[in-house]
Amino acid sequence: TTIVAQPDQGKSNENGTQPEYFVTKFIYNKEANTYTCPQGETLSTTGSWHKKTGRTDESGYRFQKYRTPACKTCPVKDQCTSRKGGREIDRSEYADA
Repeated sequence: TTIVAQPDQGKSNENGTQPEYFVTKFIYNKEANTYTCPQGETLSTTGSWHKKTGRTDESGYRFQKYRTPACKTCPVKDQCTSRKGGREIDRSEYADA
């Protein structure tokens, strides 16, 4: 049995994210492959996989990006993200593990 500590996601406030909008507050729907934000909007992915590589070698992992156009008119966008294009969530191929 291997035991691995799961890092806290969204601890950093570097993007202006308030605790109630950390990624852990977004609900993942496995069947639809979407996230629902605390405001009830759905973030979806194009299905494309992106590759994150390590700094010292070629090891890494794949992930998908999730977004919604609803961020453009969201009244609490500044509490969720400072990203001009709106909130973006990355989901690793290993997220279920």
